[in-house]
Amino acid sequence: MNVEEIMSKEIIVGYVPGTIRDALRILAQHNVSGMPVLKKDTKQVVGVVTRSDIFRKADEEQLALIMTQDPLTVFKDQDIKEAAKLLCENRIHGLPVVDHKKNIMGIISPTDILKVLSTKKKDPVENYLTNNLVPIYQETPITIVMEIINVTNENVLPVLNDERELAGIISEGDLFKLSHIRESISRTDMGMGGDEDEWTWEGIRDTMRLYYATTQVDLPPVAAKEVMVTNVVKAFKTTPIGEIAQKMVKNKISHIPVVDSDNRLVGMVSDIDLMACML
Repeated sequence: MNVEEIMSKEIIVGYVPGTIRDALRILAQHNVSGMPVLKKDTKQVVGVVTRSDIFRKADEEQLALIMTQDPLTVFKDQDIKEAAKLLCENRIHGLPVVDHKKNIMGIISPTDILKVLSTKKKDPVENYLTNNLVPIYQETPITIVMEIINVTNENVLPVLNDERELAGIISEGDLFKLSHIRESISRTDMGMGGDEDEWTWEGIRDTMRLYYATTQVDLPPVAAKEVMVTNVVKAFKTTPIGEIAQKMVKNKISHIPVVDSDNRLVGMVSDIDLMACML
C-alpha cells in the first residue's frame, strides 16, 4: 500500500516569515500537536513546528528560529512501511508528503497507519512497550511535569497515586491547553487573530487572549492530579496489538498504559511504538 492511499489531504500548516504567536494560534485552534511550515505564498515545505518546540523556545519571537528546518518527508508513491520506519526510528508523529519539488501534498501520521493495521495481528503488546517509561507522582507540580517532558522528550507521562497505582496520564497537550502567553508590559484588547474575535482552548472554561511584545509560555501552580486524565484507556501485557491499534484510533489517543491485575503500571505503548510491527 502506498502513502497516497492513506495520507491526510486536509493539512494544517504555518508559514514563514511568521511568529510564535501565529504558530500558537494555529495549533490551538485546530487542536494539533505539530504542523508543517511552508514558505509564504508557496506550497514548499521548509520546516515543521511542534508544541515541544514552542515550550522549549518560548522566548523566541520568529517561527523560523523555533521550527525544525529541512524536516524528514516522504513521497506519495512510497510504501507505507517506509513511512512507518521513519516514524518509528525518528520518534515523530507526522511526515509531510511532498512532490519532487518539496511542494506539500498531504501528511501521514501513525494514526493513518494504525487505521489499516490488521486486526488479525495477535502479537502481545508486551513485545512493543516503550523503553522510556517515566512515571510521575500525582502531587508533582505541573511546572515540574513540563520540565520532565522537556528533559525526557516523552510527551505523555503516567501518573501514580499514593498506593503506587496508575491514577491517570498527563500529556504535553494537556499542559499546552493550560498555558497562556504572558505579556511583560501590558495586555492588548485584541483577540488572538487580531480581529476582536475571542477563541477558547478546548476544556478550559475561561477565554485566553494573546499578549503582544515579549512573551513567555506560563503554567498555573497546580498539581498533576488537577490536570491529568483519569478516565484512562488501559491494556494488559497480553492484549493483542491489533486491539491496541483499534483502541487508539477509536479514542483518538497516542499512548496506552499497560497495567497488571492490581492496576500497577508495567509499561506504556505509543502509536509510534506500534510502527515497529509494520517493519
